[in-house]
Amino acid sequence: MASAITHFIVGASVGLPAMNAPSLRGVLPRWAIPVTCGMFAAAPDLDTLAMFAFHIPRGLFSHRGLFHSPFFLALAACAAAALVARGRAWGALAGLWACAAITHPLLDMLTDGGSGVMLLFPFSTERLFFPWRPIRVSPLTIGRFFGRAPEILLSELPFCAAAVALGLCGWRLRRGGANRIS
Repeated sequence: MASAITHFIVGASVGLPAMNAPSLRGVLPRWAIPVTCGMFAAAPDLDTLAMFAFHIPRGLFSHRGLFHSPFFLALAACAAAALVARGRAWGALAGLWACAAITHPLLDMLTDGGSGVMLLFPFSTERLFFPWRPIRVSPLTIGRFFGRAPEILLSELPFCAAAVALGLCGWRLRRGGANRIS
């Protein structure tokens, strides 16, 4: 898996352009939009807690299984958005949180280790990687992460930088467009 730090940064970057979205302003404070997106992007790795607590063997409910599939992540984002927003804001929030969450399995598919990601569930339980895998896999435990943190974070840095740059460009474009219309 990519580190939780990178999952959060990339997910939060997805939320940057939406900070000025009129449909979301009445639902969440501006600062909460990228923060919740970051949390949705990091959340799929909570399956490791369940895996260790319940001794789940490899399969549908193991790490990078069902809870890493875009199908499940979109359903979870829709359910969470339904608890927070109504009407047009619900759809915008659900779509935003789903996009942020789906960055998680895509980043994991770029790692050089692990068992692959069940990206195509429910159509297939095959675990997939991208052909290009430049990100060093992050250990599942925090203690082991710190032993390899510099090499892991260095391999993730280009993806974090690109995500933040794209998010800031999107935020700037949306902000500029809103200023021109006013």
